[in-house]
Amino acid sequence: MKFRCDRDLLSEGLQTVQRGVSSRPGIPALTGVLMEAGSGGTLTLTTTDLEVSARLTMDVQAQEEGVALVPARLLADTVKSLSDAPVEFESDQSQAWIRCAAYEGALRLLPAEDFPAIQPPSGTTVVGEAARFAEAVSQVARAASRDEARPVLTGVLVEVSREGVTMVSTDSYRLAVRDLVATASGEGRAIVPERAMSEAGRAAAGLEKGEVRLSLDESQVAFQIGSLTLTSRLIEGEFPNYRQLLPEAYESRLTVSRQQLMDAVRRVGLLARDTSPVRLEFNALGVKLSSSSPDLGQAVEAVEARYEGEDITAAFNPNYLADGLAVATGETVRLEVRDGLKPGLIRGESDEFTYLVMPVRLPTPVG
Repeated sequence: MKFRCDRDLLSEGLQTVQRGVSSRPGIPALTGVLMEAGSGGTLTLTTTDLEVSARLTMDVQAQEEGVALVPARLLADTVKSLSDAPVEFESDQSQAWIRCAAYEGALRLLPAEDFPAIQPPSGTTVVGEAARFAEAVSQVARAASRDEARPVLTGVLVEVSREGVTMVSTDSYRLAVRDLVATASGEGRAIVPERAMSEAGRAAAGLEKGEVRLSLDESQVAFQIGSLTLTSRLIEGEFPNYRQLLPEAYESRLTVSRQQLMDAVRRVGLLARDTSPVRLEFNALGVKLSSSSPDLGQAVEAVEARYEGEDITAAFNPNYLADGLAVATGETVRLEVRDGLKPGLIRGESDEFTYLVMPVRLPTPVG
């Protein structure tokens, strides 16, 4: 194999496919990037850790077709360190030579025959706007669980219908639901690992314009984002019935500046530790936030807002509350509450995104 390529282009491509390189490989081939030079002047870079795979196609000046499996991180670090000049890459069966300006180096190759075959995208196809997809992923991914003891909660539920896509995640303490308008070839339902979904969201965010094509079958999901294809295994299991957790209506609603409330939650939340919540007292003037810790002290802050409903006191984990406020869209948000025992509901200026957070039960006053 032999090709010539712009240094920045090759470095960016190698950094992109690092998403699929295994950090705990049981197979040495999984530490490599499979490089395939085609006759049409294309170079395809592929990595996988058997859970998530990344494949990127780029244009190069291909002088000789071929395949080489090169240690991924070492190659990426080498190319990134080179001078701003064209890179020449050449390989035989055992090693690869890299030349750039006055630099020349050689890297030992890994056995290309040990690299796993990557299945092409198949199944139900969904096409949506890249920017909207990236926004949706950023809103739901943070609510996925990190507890491997319940694998289904570590993923994002993707429900595909003719109208578009619904993404859902929960860690049992909060629930994030986002509806996304898209064009679908059919219907489908799957649990996608949070890591794969977040990687796809980051890649989509890097596109100024364009579309994301999502392909879903019984065992895997594939995201085609520009010249990058990310493929992931699905999580097996039954996702909780999240729809029954969403109340039809709330009697009380606070309409408030998103930034002001988020800042207040973070400030007052600094004194909330471990199981200590932030207490919210809703009244006609808005909401008063307070927290206290026997070891640290106490904090109180009032935020003016429009409130409809009876006076209510509720308490929430400040980190979960701030997370929901951070990803809601628009300058104002609606925080809907029923009482101190029911979940709070956060919505932005659009009903596309819903964030539900479970309350923290306050101790019953004595006497």
